This record gives sequence, C-alpha cells and structure tokens, in this order.
Amino acid sequence: MLKRTARKMMSMMSAIILLSGITAIVPSPAKAETAPGTTYYVDNVSGDDGNAGTNPDTAWKSLAKVNATTFAPGDHILFKAGGSWQGQLWPKGSGMEGSPIVIDMYGTGSKPLIAGVTSELQTVFLKNQEYWEISNLEVTNPSSEPFTRDWKGKRGERRGVYVLNEEKGILNHIYIKNLNIHDIDGVYTTRSGGIIFDSVGSWVPSAFNDVLIDGNTLTDVDAYGIYISSNCILRYGMGDLWEWVPKPYGPWTPSTNVKISNNTVVRAATGGIAWNVTDGAVVEHNTVQEATYLATNASIWWAYADNSIVQYNESFASRNGSEDGTGFDVDAGNLGSLVQYNYSHDNAGGFMLYVNDTYNTINTIVRYNISQNDKARIFRYSGSIDTVLNYNNTIYVGAGSGNPVMSDYFTKSSGSPKNIYNYNNVYYSVGDRGWNLTGQTFDSNAYYGGKTLVNADAHKVTANPKFANPGSGGTGMDTVDGYKLQSDSPLIGAGVPIADNGGRDYFGNPLYNGDPDIGAFEYQGNVPPATGKPPIVYTPAPIKPLPAPPGPEPGNLAPLATASASVATLSTSSIKSLTDGSYDKAWSSVDKGVTFPNYITLDFGSKQVTVNQLKIVTRFGTGQGVTKFDLEYFDGANWRPLKTGVEWVWQYSDQTNEAKTLDFDPTTAAKFRLKIGAANLKWGNFAINELEMYNRR
Repeated sequence: MLKRTARKMMSMMSAIILLSGITAIVPSPAKAETAPGTTYYVDNVSGDDGNAGTNPDTAWKSLAKVNATTFAPGDHILFKAGGSWQGQLWPKGSGMEGSPIVIDMYGTGSKPLIAGVTSELQTVFLKNQEYWEISNLEVTNPSSEPFTRDWKGKRGERRGVYVLNEEKGILNHIYIKNLNIHDIDGVYTTRSGGIIFDSVGSWVPSAFNDVLIDGNTLTDVDAYGIYISSNCILRYGMGDLWEWVPKPYGPWTPSTNVKISNNTVVRAATGGIAWNVTDGAVVEHNTVQEATYLATNASIWWAYADNSIVQYNESFASRNGSEDGTGFDVDAGNLGSLVQYNYSHDNAGGFMLYVNDTYNTINTIVRYNISQNDKARIFRYSGSIDTVLNYNNTIYVGAGSGNPVMSDYFTKSSGSPKNIYNYNNVYYSVGDRGWNLTGQTFDSNAYYGGKTLVNADAHKVTANPKFANPGSGGTGMDTVDGYKLQSDSPLIGAGVPIADNGGRDYFGNPLYNGDPDIGAFEYQGNVPPATGKPPIVYTPAPIKPLPAPPGPEPGNLAPLATASASVATLSTSSIKSLTDGSYDKAWSSVDKGVTFPNYITLDFGSKQVTVNQLKIVTRFGTGQGVTKFDLEYFDGANWRPLKTGVEWVWQYSDQTNEAKTLDFDPTTAAKFRLKIGAANLKWGNFAINELEMYNRR
C-alpha cells in the first residue's frame, strides 16, 4: 500500500539485520505429554443435541451445542462430510502443548459447510484461545450489501476465519489447514477477509507464536485473502497506523514462527496475502490471482515486519495498478526482507514495490525471480528505502506489458530511495519507457530491446540473451522453461559472483557452474572453469535509532489522578490513555450518539494538589478535537468554575501532536474536570491523546 499515514514509533533497535544465509529453521520445543482427549461428532441431519456426541450414532446436531461446550486438550470436534450449518462456529477452551484441540471432518463426501449469517461478522471464531487446529471445512460469510471502501460500511468487517488475541499476551499453536473459503463479503480494511489473525494489545503486549496457514483455497474474499494484523506496533517513535487498527497501540510485539504456505487466493478485493508485526515469517508456495480487483493494493505485501522470507510464490493478474497493484510489495517499516524464486506476471501495477512512509524499509534482497509482462512499472521505489540488493532476476517486458517504465521513484516525507544495487539481472523488452535511476547502481546486467540500456553499467551485456523461448510463460511456477539459456547464450559466465547467494537458481540448479550466469537460470552444461572474479559482499545497513518520542514535561501531576469520563469510551480505547504519559495512545469517546455536555474528571483521591495550568494534546484535531469547555474544580461540596467558555480552534487533520494550554490562578483541590460543550465530530467521536496538569511557579 502506497498511501500510509506516517507514524511515530516508540522503542529503539540497535541490531543489524543480516539477510545473507537466512534460514527458516526453528528449534522444536520439547513436547509435553499428550492428553488423550475425547472425540465429538456433529451431524446436522441425524444428530441430536441431547446425545452424548461421542460416536457417529450419538452425534450432536447444532453449532449452538458445540459453541456452548468448553473443550479440553486433545479433544476432536468432527463435522460430518456433506453436512451444512448456518451461523457462527465458536467452540470454547484451549488445548495444550502436544495436545491441541482439533476441528475436522468425518465420513466421505464434500467438506462440511459452515455458512455465516448476517448477524455474525465472523463464521469461524477463536478468541483468546490457543493450541487449536482447524482443517477440512467449507466456510462462507456473504452479504447482500455492495463492497465499499468505507470500512464502517454496512457489510461490516466480515471474516471467514477470525483468530483474535485481545490483551492475552502470547497465544500458541493455531493451525488453519485445507479450508475452502469463499464469498466473504467484507469491507476495505486489513481486518476483513478470508483468514484474519488479529492481535490487540493496548495494555498487555499480545501476539501469536506458531501459526500455520496451509493448503487453503480462498475465492472471492473481501478485502483480504489472508492477513495477520496487530496493534502492538510501537517502535522507532512511531505513532499512528491505519484508522481501523485498534488504538491505543501497544509496544512492538511481533508474532513468531509464522508460516503461510500452499494457499491459493483468487479474487481478493484488495490484497491476496499480507502480514504485519512478525519476526521471521515464511511465506512460500502460494498462488495469488486477480487480487486488487475492487481496490488498489498489492497482491502479496508485508509491513512493519522483520526478517520475512517470501519464496516460491506465483502472483499474477492483479487488476488495479494506479498506485499499487504489484505482484510483491516490501512495504513500510520492514527490516530485512528476502524475496526469492517467485514468479510474477501480468500484474497491473508491476513486479516489485518498495515503500517507506515511516522510519525504515531497509536491507532487502530480491533474487532469482522471474517477471513476465508485468505492467505500469516493473520496480517502484517510494520513500526512504535504504539498501536493496536486486540480483539475478529475469525481467521480460512483452507487448502485453503495455509499455511500462522499468523503474520509478518518489521522495516522501521520510526521504528518498538510496543504496539500490542491481547485479546480474536480465532486462528483455519489446517496449518500455526506461528508468528513473535515482539512488541506483548497476553492474553486470543484460539489456536487450526497448529503452532498457543503462549506460553507466560498466560490465553490461547488450546482445540477444538467447532464451529458449522468451515470453512463453503461462500460469504455474513450472511454465517458465522459456527463460532457460541456450548453450550459446552470451549471458553464460558473464555475471559477477554474489556471496551468500542462496546456493540455487529459480529452477533449483546449484550455483555456480563456472563464472555466474546473468538472470534467474544457471546453465548446467559444459562451461570454462571459473576465472576467480571477486564476489560482491552484501553489507546490511545499520539500523539507526530515533530519539524518544515527545511526551509530557517533568512536573506533570495528571498521572497521580484517576481519570473518568461521563461519555462511553470507544471499546478499542481506554480512559487510561488520558494520563499515561504517551502521546501515541489516545482516549476516544464512542463514535456515534455523542451529545453535550460531557465531563472528563481527574480525581486525585485523598491528596489535594495545587495546579495553575492545563494542557491538552490531540492528534487529528480538526476531526476529533474538543472545541469548547469549562474547567471546574470540586471544593468538597460543589463544583466551582475556574475558566468558562474556553474555545479552541485546531489546525491539523493528521498525526501531528497539537497542544493547547490554559493558564489560570493557582488552585488547590482533589478533583478537576472539563465540562465539554462542543467538539469536532468528523468521525462521530471526540478524542484526547493526553491531559496534563502543572503547577508553574
């Protein structure tokens, strides 16, 4: 996604992200003793909820019976093949290490269908549960309402499978396998779609460990096919994310041991597969087709994630490419991404997008991928991208590409792209509009046709590459043999060695056979021995910490008080945010039905304090800032005015910290309150990031 709201991050990171030789091997923890468990059967035709449910002849019947049961470690819940249920499936309980609770099917026939109904936003639901494995179901969640980019639209944030961790710390072992998920009619948010994992940890840092999403087919899912979301994202002084992500944000807490594999996503309204706030996620052997068919986005993208490995995926035929629409997108805030052995073709927005709207998208390697007939632009660099190594990729720009640019770039508030290195790539074109070379270095690449030639490349090859059959790739990772080299290709042995190159080419051939070849194929026939060219050694850029984010000054007395509000608090917010010392966490009223006056009270209990200044800090003030209020104090019997009819006009409609200060005569009391008479209600709510009170002597 290109349009991101810049944020301030909180924590600092000093580790250097090393991409070379990344592996996905994780030590397996010792297994606990397996609990035996009980197997329960569910049959919507012959079952009866009065039965014991423990064999097919005494099966239960309804989802209500399953949902009312708290299951134990090792239990199995089996739905009869060919059966059909309407409503929400939300069984209770958690398994344990070595003894997950399993949902599956029994009998022969089609996968049992769980069909969502309008009253339930998620069809299959787990909340604050762990050690579950869900397999072999058909899941739908349709709506008669049209798709809308308004995330508060009538459809709602509908999901097929929704796994929610709400203030529960680390939840372990959730496996979602071999589901047929289709017709999930949600809205334009990252929290709506086929399979959604969501961590909400405003007060308790929360995430998942040991997530497997494997072998699922997802068709016509809005907005996303698969998405891993989190609001535990604060680091580097970061402050604000997408509007639908619950606030206040929690400290950086990544999900770990995440694997998304062997899934097929067809016609996701926006993105096919996406994830954020992870460390070491492996995304492989997936197919994403016709993503972004209702709104621009990228087919496979990730943000605010460390050490992601993206490999063996096919991404093709994205629909909308005006801004995004690329096959792959290393988006904002990513540290250390490895993109290898993927096939991108016929995507409306191009092959690769690199984005940074916030602090870092840094240390990215893109190698041994094939791009055929991607459109609009092949590479797009946006914002302060730093240290990209693109090598041994094969790029084919055929007539079907529609004359794209080979690369473009954008300077944003975060800065400009820099340190982009391109080695051993093939750029084969029947028509393109050339490059924007800002921030890029080229050496030992091949250029053939169009306007691809980069004259500054000291060891370029411009002869016909002599591919076996260029442009002949179809649908499927194994359809690209046309990009193998003929025995007399000038690309054989013409490349420069790259240290820590992964050891294989796109096709699985070992590296190197003599001197390196140019492109994604390493020729395996007879070649002269290697000449000893010095290898390129990739050096990751260091991660530079930012200063601590702004906050209250010394002497702020407000944290000594208990805050309360007469208006209901938005469910994803907290009254604690008013005095927590963080401008990144906001309190908010409910977002509909707000009337005035309303009261916000600071109660210092039995201890009286003397104050003479009130400070309010707000973001998006023109949309949700308080505009008129009285300041009062409690004299032990009655509320007395300190200042009346205070009117404030806010200037900003973004994440800028905007402070308003009110001075008054020194006053000693145990309770103070704002009697709020008006506020900007652009989104239906009013909000305050921080209330501060001082005694300025």
